[in-house]
Amino acid sequence: MLEATVLSRDEHSPIDKTTSLLQWGDPSINDPGNETNPGCLIDVFARVGGASLERGVSTDVMVQLNSGNIYGDNLWLWRADHVQLRPMEKANFPHISPLYRQTVKGECNVNNGIVVNGANVTMVGLAVEHTNQDQTVWNGEDGIVHFYQCELPYDVDETFAISNYVGYRVGTDVKRHSAYGLGIYSNFRDFDVEVDTAVIHPEISGIHLRNIFTVK
Repeated sequence: MLEATVLSRDEHSPIDKTTSLLQWGDPSINDPGNETNPGCLIDVFARVGGASLERGVSTDVMVQLNSGNIYGDNLWLWRADHVQLRPMEKANFPHISPLYRQTVKGECNVNNGIVVNGANVTMVGLAVEHTNQDQTVWNGEDGIVHFYQCELPYDVDETFAISNYVGYRVGTDVKRHSAYGLGIYSNFRDFDVEVDTAVIHPEISGIHLRNIFTVK
């Protein structure tokens, strides 16, 4: 299991460095990986918040894959929608749960659940929930996803929709991508948010998405 902590200034240096809980490969190096001996990520659970009393934990991305030929099976990447109560603290939404504090805007921040930059990456059973921006960003060629579960964040305001953030984004330069069985749903608890779509991808023949559904 991977868990975010409170970042110090040193960990943010240099300023343009993207922080992540798991980074595979150097973003400045084109690493195709090995198609006859692919890398594997099996049963990976990453979380930003939830287990501790600290609400200032954060990272930019939970999982960042820069290398190619990686196979993932059963990944759950979760920004906490609820956290433990501090001593004598009362629940802020007791009608939802009297036992936990529901995460609100500004707490447990993380931009994306997973960013895939490498080519020939396959995911089977990928879940990404509640991040502040795009939940999944796929920039690598020949990506394949079988079963994707996603819940948009409860606590964002209308800037989430204005910024055009979505549950699943395929990069504008991607020519080939396949995804099967995508479920993306929303429960905007704190603000009136209306997103135009749950998925964004290039509208070209090499992009294949099947069995997509959304629920509000």
